[in-house]
Amino acid sequence: MNTDVVIIGGGPVGCFLALLLDDMGVSNVVIERDEHPYTLPRAIVMDDEIQRAAHDHGLGAWLQSNTSRLERGDFLAPDGTVAIGADIPPMGLQGVPPVVVHYQPDLDTMLRAECVARGTDARWGRTVTGLVDHGSHCVTTLDTGETLESRWVVGCDGASSWTRRHIGLTLEDLRFDQQWLVVDIELHEGSTVDLPVGVRQYCRTERPCTYVQGVRRFRRWEFQVQPHEDADALNTDDGLWGLLAEWVKPSDARLVRSAVYRFHAVVAPQMQHGNVFLAGDSAHQTPPFAGQGLNSGMRDAANLAWKMSYVVRGLATPALLDTYTPEREPHVRSTVAHAVDMGRLIDQLAGRVSHGVDIESGYGGTRPAPHLVAGMVSGDDPRVGHQFWFVPEVSAAVRRDGASFAVVTAAPVDLPAELSALGAVNVVAAQAVGDSYAVVVRPDRYVAAVAGSAAELAAVSAALGALV
Repeated sequence: MNTDVVIIGGGPVGCFLALLLDDMGVSNVVIERDEHPYTLPRAIVMDDEIQRAAHDHGLGAWLQSNTSRLERGDFLAPDGTVAIGADIPPMGLQGVPPVVVHYQPDLDTMLRAECVARGTDARWGRTVTGLVDHGSHCVTTLDTGETLESRWVVGCDGASSWTRRHIGLTLEDLRFDQQWLVVDIELHEGSTVDLPVGVRQYCRTERPCTYVQGVRRFRRWEFQVQPHEDADALNTDDGLWGLLAEWVKPSDARLVRSAVYRFHAVVAPQMQHGNVFLAGDSAHQTPPFAGQGLNSGMRDAANLAWKMSYVVRGLATPALLDTYTPEREPHVRSTVAHAVDMGRLIDQLAGRVSHGVDIESGYGGTRPAPHLVAGMVSGDDPRVGHQFWFVPEVSAAVRRDGASFAVVTAAPVDLPAELSALGAVNVVAAQAVGDSYAVVVRPDRYVAAVAGSAAELAAVSAALGALV
């Protein structure tokens, strides 16, 4: 066999997956049609879960030098008052800022270099022309005629995914479709223009729009295109500066890029077919209002990486990978649904249409965060399925041997056989378990189970062990 994993698509999701696999001892080949990274910004936001994964895999120095934290998010009513919003604290539960912004071309360049440096066999400028899943292995054919044999294939090849179409998986339409014009600028050095802090949704009756304070001097606006308008006419220098005139003028900044998008919401009900998996935009696409498009794809990568590592290392059977869709599909469906409701809330607050969306779906609202509801989780404790908060000893434990389970307890305990077979390590951190007996944390930092006693730990361990 040539490699453990063939990754089709070397954008940020594919390269992040490759980097994680490298760190976890799983060989991989990335096939990417573009010789060089895309040079214009697209994704702009990174949440604390992905930051924590990046820090845990040696990317902390890059993040500190190339990101800046968002300080606030709000929705403004048509009269300019704040309908809902919140200041964002400087530090979150993951020991990093809750939200930071970045410049995607820099992120893409770094991820390409890092995965190659860690052992990825990268085929830049190549495309896939054939893929056959033989059950025991996959054979991928490149445009050069070369064939690669692997255990698995992961399609990270974007919204128009060749992989998804080739294996016959489909996307479910979640019924959100709006046309928006996205404009990125870079303020001139020394510019003193006064702009909002953070992210702001202008819920205006005549034209809703979004503002995002990017990293360094980059700024972004997204303007909803109205039904009677010609998007191509708006997307000209005169049209763009006309839209931006309220905030900036040509003497303040340069245009970096502009593009007309259909903001829509789709999710693949099945993200796996045999030994072939979908990740990132090939499996789901979301409106950008929650900033979760790239973050969701990176969650896919983190979920797959540790499970593939466990199979390669002989700690689990391939059945573990069957938990991928049950875990990721409901999570990403909930994430996309929240973004859709944010988009609807913008129109609703603008007085354009009533969707019956709870205002708590806005920034700073009380809408519950998505979490794992099935798969390799056990029990009904409210912490189950959520990310475990940052504890340095747990971060060290889950990185042990590339990927490991951590059983967090107030005092040393004997681990049940099922957890020992998973290579779990006992972490003593009394402050992290509260009044519980033990918290079982997966390699991707999600809480797999919480036990109130040794007997309960044995029971949840048996339940988890049955999945591998």
